[in-house]
Amino acid sequence: MTSWLYFAAPLFTQAEIVFNRSLADQLEAAGYEVYLPQQQCAGTTDPTELFNICIRGLDNASMVLVILDGTDADSGSCFEIGYAFAKGIPIVGLRTDFRGSGEHMGVNLMLSNSCQHLLLTTANADYPPAKVTYLKMGEDCTPKLLDVLSSLSAAQTARS
Repeated sequence: MTSWLYFAAPLFTQAEIVFNRSLADQLEAAGYEVYLPQQQCAGTTDPTELFNICIRGLDNASMVLVILDGTDADSGSCFEIGYAFAKGIPIVGLRTDFRGSGEHMGVNLMLSNSCQHLLLTTANADYPPAKVTYLKMGEDCTPKLLDVLSSLSAAQTARS
């Protein structure tokens, strides 16, 4: 039985299509068999057939590579992650977008926890921004907010 790396990614803009194809080409050059839905579904317009082509690709995948870029991960890719996770297919997440989105390392926690491994891009890996204060879930934000405000001269002009 053929097994491959299933490439889950948005494919709705020219930039996405070119990026997906380029990365798939690089993976193939490194010896991987890549199932790229945009290629497998080319010319197909029937929604049911598109769905079935992707499901067949997932069912025969040895692993899934998912692109997690954007302000929110692509909904179709999210379905593919859930399907793969439920079937026990290992998932590797790739986020080339340095903007954070979501609540766990810049990614929705359901997605980040579904991935066996994550590759995340950040603008300042070695220098966390000084202007960020981290809060814990459920923590009262008031004390830290007051500390931050007390250090800002602009905030002092708003005091009575």
